[in-house]
Amino acid sequence: MKNLYRILFILPALLLALAFLPACGEDEGETDDNNTPDEQAKTDDVLPDEVIVEEEVDVDNVEPLPEYPTETPTSNQVDDIAANITFFDQDDKEWTLGHFYKKKKLVWLIFSAYDCPYCNTEKGDLPAIYKQEYIDKGLEIIFIENGMLSGPQPEKEPAKVKAMREIMIDNYGDSAKFVYGYLKLDMQSKMGKYIQSGYPTNALIDATSMKILNYFEGWDTSLADNQERAIQFWLDEL
Repeated sequence: MKNLYRILFILPALLLALAFLPACGEDEGETDDNNTPDEQAKTDDVLPDEVIVEEEVDVDNVEPLPEYPTETPTSNQVDDIAANITFFDQDDKEWTLGHFYKKKKLVWLIFSAYDCPYCNTEKGDLPAIYKQEYIDKGLEIIFIENGMLSGPQPEKEPAKVKAMREIMIDNYGDSAKFVYGYLKLDMQSKMGKYIQSGYPTNALIDATSMKILNYFEGWDTSLADNQERAIQFWLDEL
């Protein structure tokens, strides 16, 4: 008998919820003039506790990553398999290069340093290259600041990276919304597979195979056109 009462109690609520489903397909800019916020709040109040609305699951965060290719001893030569380095973003969320394997077509991986003038010049040149047409074709830029050069203080890195990212977005808008990251101390040895002599270090990576397509260290604004042409070529070629 209790189950019968429970069914009779839940059934009207479920029918009421189903009646609202078509509204989920409306454009975000459309509103219902006949339903004010206060009236909506009253409607919400009548839903019983037994009706549970489940949050949407982010599939990209639960599906397993593809098995990463076997790495080569170095990651600084053309045709090397890029080392699957681990880094953390401005929210201290952990990422690996493998998160972009087969998810993107082309990855431009950059290792930078805060006090390197050439690195700062390159950082300012990136938004002009991070164009929507390239993003749509599968480009991602991963800009990693190695704060360990000025002393191992990883607890300060998320805030520093977040501030840097916000300044870039304030200055350049959406064209500065590429991936920003930092390294923790135990990541230094793997990053060493990329470094030959100095910063910034640039590796253009085929994200369908993780092979390095071009590699160079240093930066000058005059290199921007050449790198953009390389990006255009590989996005069309891959």
